[in-house]
Amino acid sequence: MKTSITLSILGAYNALMGVLMLFSPDKMAITMIGANRAEKNPDLEHMATIFHYGLAPALLMIGLILIMIRKCDLGTAKKTLLAYVIATVVLLTLFFTVFLKSTVMDFSVEMAVPDMLALTLALFGYYKSK
Repeated sequence: MKTSITLSILGAYNALMGVLMLFSPDKMAITMIGANRAEKNPDLEHMATIFHYGLAPALLMIGLILIMIRKCDLGTAKKTLLAYVIATVVLLTLFFTVFLKSTVMDFSVEMAVPDMLALTLALFGYYKSK
C-alpha cells in the first residue's frame, strides 16, 4: 500500500475530527459525559466543552501535518506512521483504563472503534508500505 494513501486517510480523519470538535464541542461534550450528568451539573458540561475546544487544534494539526507530508520519502512516512501507532496505542490504553473507569464520563467501547480502525490502518500502512 502506498504510504501516501495511508497518510491521506489518517490525515483527513484527524483533520475532520478537529474541525467537528471546533464547531460542535457542546454536542461532543454531552456525548462524553451523558445527557443526565449534563443536566445535573452544568459545570461538568462546560468543562467537557472546553476540553473539546482544547483538543480540536491538536487533532487539526495532526491531520494537516499528515496530509502535507503524504508525498515525503518512504523512510519519513514509515517513521511518521510508527509515531502515530505509538501515540494511538497510548490513547487506547487510556481509553480502556482511565476513561472506562471514570465516574464522570459516559465512555463505551464503541467510542474507541474509529481510533482502533485508524490504528489498524496505520499498522497496515507501516508494514505494507511501498
